[in-house]
Order: sequence, then structure tokens, then C-alpha cells
Amino acid sequence: MQGHAVRILTAMLVACPLLAAPALAQDAQPFSTSNLQLAYGWTFNEPGIDEDVPKNDFTFENTSAGSWWSSYLFVDVLRSWSEADANAKEVYGEWYPSMSLRRMAGKKPWTGVVRDVSLTAGLNTGTRSTGPSPFAVLPGTTIELNVPGFAFFSVGAFAYIDRGRFQGQPTSCSATTYQVTPSWSLPFAVRRARLRFDGFVDIVGRHAECATQVLSMPQLKLDLSGLWGKRDQVYLAMRVVYWHNKYGLTELQDKLVLPVLIWVLQ
Repeated sequence: MQGHAVRILTAMLVACPLLAAPALAQDAQPFSTSNLQLAYGWTFNEPGIDEDVPKNDFTFENTSAGSWWSSYLFVDVLRSWSEADANAKEVYGEWYPSMSLRRMAGKKPWTGVVRDVSLTAGLNTGTRSTGPSPFAVLPGTTIELNVPGFAFFSVGAFAYIDRGRFQGQPTSCSATTYQVTPSWSLPFAVRRARLRFDGFVDIVGRHAECATQVLSMPQLKLDLSGLWGKRDQVYLAMRVVYWHNKYGLTELQDKLVLPVLIWVLQ
């Protein structure tokens, strides 16, 4: 598992700068921001385990954009602290590069409700020491909306091509369905405190023996560093995790709240 995890992590971390390279050469004002996140949850659920499973989650996240492209990438490294779960170790990542149709045509974004439409090709992949290796390709579109007050609000609509494996063999969920993903970020202030409410909802359709899944992760973030005059450097967040039919398994759910510490790199 260790060698496979290193290959996945290296490939996904290298992918973002590879995408950015041609755009940086032609875009006068490129945008890229990365952060590291540390989270801990006490009550995760795993298949075949009756007790709660505590886990820590270390995340690298990057968001980049140029004149006609954008990219969102994250890599999670997780560790279970439960003998019942074999103290499992996981690496999981998602990458969503997009190309703006209007900007590629040399046009400015719309000023109405729909701001832009992009072609997107997503990749979800990972590995776990207990056997599962999720893998899905998600071609589709991302619609960016103009919503007052929001830093961004978008809706992705994708084909979900599931080719995950378990101990090297195809799973009973190898099929194609859909995924719809609204995501958002809403900044606001309460007196001197600068906050941000952001998150996403993944809705993955039923496919083969996998049930319809709903994964939601909204979070409320406080700009801690802003309280001492250094804005957007350190955040403290409370993240709600709701995963209905986790892994596509009927009646398996995650419902928990995680404290998260976020350190912005650039």
C-alpha cells in the first residue's frame, strides 16, 4: 500500500503545476493559493465495524486559475485509531481542471445569473491499507453563478465513471452514473471577526450495486490570524460531515463534526 500511496500522492501534487505551466506564460495575473489542514473526528463509521472509528485527516489543498483555465485539487492522508479498523491508513485525492468556454473564445464572463460555463474533467483516486482503491473519472461541465455576497457559487454536473477496485479486483460498483456538486464560499464579518462559510454537496447516482450517495461538508471558518492583523494566514474551522450511503452501502452513514486547523501557504 505504501508504494502505491506515494505514487498517487506524487502524481496529484505534480499535476497542478503541470496544468498551470502553459497558462502562466500567457496570463498576466495568475492566481494560486494552497493550504494545509489538520482535522480530527471521533465517530466515523466503517463497513462491518459496530464501534465508532476515530481518525485524523491531514489535507493539502490547492486552487489555481489563469486567463482561461482553473484547477481545484486536494489530497487527504488519513489514519484510523481503531484496532477494529486495523488502524487503517488512507490516501485519497481529487483533481478538477476546467477550461472556460467564454474566456477561451476571448469573451468576458456574463453579468447575469450565469457567470461562466467551463468544461471539466475530474479524477478521484486513492488507496487504503485494508484493500479498497477508489477510482473514478468525471467528465462534465461546471456552471459558475453570480450570487450576491458569495465569493463564488458553482454547480458541477458530471458523468461518474466508477472503476474502483478492492484488493486489486473490480468491485460490484463498476458502472457509470452521474454526479452533481454545488459548492460555495460566503465571506462575512461579525464585528472584528472575519468568517467564511463554505463547502460542497456531492450527489452520486445509483450505479450497479452502489446506492445513491449524498456527501456534504459545510464548514464555518474563523480567520484567527486576522484578529492580530495578519489576514488569511491561519483559520480555525468547524466542519460538518454528512455522508448518506457511505461508499454506496445502504444504511452506512457518517454524521459528525470535526475541528479543523488551516494554515494558508500562499
